Amino acid sequence: MLAPFLLVASAEVGIADELTPAFPDTAFANSRPQTIRGSLRSHTTETALGMRAAIHIFVQADNGEEVSLAVRSIDTDDQVPAIQISRLHSVPVEENTGLTSRTEQFEGVNNPHVVRRAPFQVFDPIEPLLQVQFENLTQARVLETKNGGVAFRVEWSPKISGDQHLGIVVQSGEDHEEFRWHVVVHEVELPPRRDWNFAYTNWFSPTEIASRHRLKAWSPDFWPMLRQYADLMAASGQDTFWLRWQDFFSQAPGGRWVLNHDRLERYVRTFLDAGFHWIEGAPIANRPGGDWSKDWLEFRFGKVPATSKEGQQALRQVARQLRSAFRTNDWSRQWIQHIADEPTDVNAADYKTLAGMLRKELPGVPIVEATMTRELADAVDIWCPQIHKYQQNRAFFDERRTMGDTVWTYTCLAPGGPWLNRLLDQERLRPVYIGWAGAKFGLQGFLHWGLNHYKCEDPFKQSVVDHPAQPNTTNKLPAGDTHVVYPGPLGPWSSTRLEAHRIGLEDLALLRLLSTHDPAAADDLIEKVFRGYDDWEKSVESYRATRAQLMTATAAAFPKK
Repeated sequence: MLAPFLLVASAEVGIADELTPAFPDTAFANSRPQTIRGSLRSHTTETALGMRAAIHIFVQADNGEEVSLAVRSIDTDDQVPAIQISRLHSVPVEENTGLTSRTEQFEGVNNPHVVRRAPFQVFDPIEPLLQVQFENLTQARVLETKNGGVAFRVEWSPKISGDQHLGIVVQSGEDHEEFRWHVVVHEVELPPRRDWNFAYTNWFSPTEIASRHRLKAWSPDFWPMLRQYADLMAASGQDTFWLRWQDFFSQAPGGRWVLNHDRLERYVRTFLDAGFHWIEGAPIANRPGGDWSKDWLEFRFGKVPATSKEGQQALRQVARQLRSAFRTNDWSRQWIQHIADEPTDVNAADYKTLAGMLRKELPGVPIVEATMTRELADAVDIWCPQIHKYQQNRAFFDERRTMGDTVWTYTCLAPGGPWLNRLLDQERLRPVYIGWAGAKFGLQGFLHWGLNHYKCEDPFKQSVVDHPAQPNTTNKLPAGDTHVVYPGPLGPWSSTRLEAHRIGLEDLALLRLLSTHDPAAADDLIEKVFRGYDDWEKSVESYRATRAQLMTATAAAFPKK
């Protein structure tokens, strides 16, 4: 959905839907526009109250030239509210995602379901720019363009419904051009996050947060940075944050594990104050040495067999201290807990034993797990299979729901091919449809392991990483699997993929709201664009039209008084 370019004397300006993947070598067109008049100078976006509307703007200019972008209100003389001007940066895609998982090298099979053949650069990181305001004008500038241009992102959070008109002025050197951004704000309001009935978690690394920003973990300077990450995650729709037990315990002389109450309380309150609800205890056990053939699990405290006498003693020590702290702070009803990530049939028996031990120490705390094995029936309360495994085994997971269990889904280095995921060489619509899948299948959550687990020196320069790191491996994590945020110099940067995921979650909220009034209408809208995790509408224009119909239908069903 790249609009024809607008003339700016020595530069050219292109406008694109934020869900259209864009590449530096094609976004800045070299051809001159045939005309700059009439409808070519306007772009329309439809949104609802409580949502953010955004467009991407590509300015071709001479290297080293200053480019500025300003947004003004056309409808009124008042100051334009809630405008955020950002800069888009590009990152590399060194290899394409594989047809089933990882990258194409792993199986040696070509994957036709990618937006472009690697290697290439694609816009993804979003850098918030310093803005200044003059009366009703919000302006940001890039002092020096590189590689022929600069890509901007403009976000707006309208406060009133109806047709809104903004003027966007692009200036390159001493020349400028203005076009209109027409924002149709439907008279329906996004429900509060607590009413979406959909948990969403991205696992993050406090260690990476500290190291990437040159801070010492848990130092006084660390906490404001952690809050920045919490705010970004919450703004993207995340309501669940993980808590790694080992970050809050130290081993005293004699071997006893001691909880750091102050650190735990500050950590949890950082996220609750940012708007989160669910506290997700991270896995407390793992496969010894990462060996998938082992039939027993190792407790992370003391590296002892989890179900041994030593493991039981260690679990009792840490779990009881946590349970006491959670009760004191009235957090217990918000707590869910992992045991060991991705258990299989091989270690299911040991897992079930450990689940029984955990239930004894933490009564009433639901157990959540990323797993596909059916051997854990009655040991897991919240099932989280990979999306393709869920779709292929819906009967089993639907049965678990009739037994009172909850079902989420997750993605990681798999699946590839046509399946939904959040990878850099895929359509930005794929993260959007994760929300639509939740509405279609009645799911209650989504998990991804990689908020900021970069596993490389510089995520701005490398997207595909070895898994595990070893010479000449074909076992690699696909582009962007390790992260959906970037470590900016002053704090975290969002990404086009993270924002696309948020859009889909907002759609989920409206679909569920409409379903309470007219479930058939909601189902019909879903069917137009999403029929399965591997069967979805690829046209951004078609998706936008259906989304507009969703907002219209919801507004009609719930008229504002």
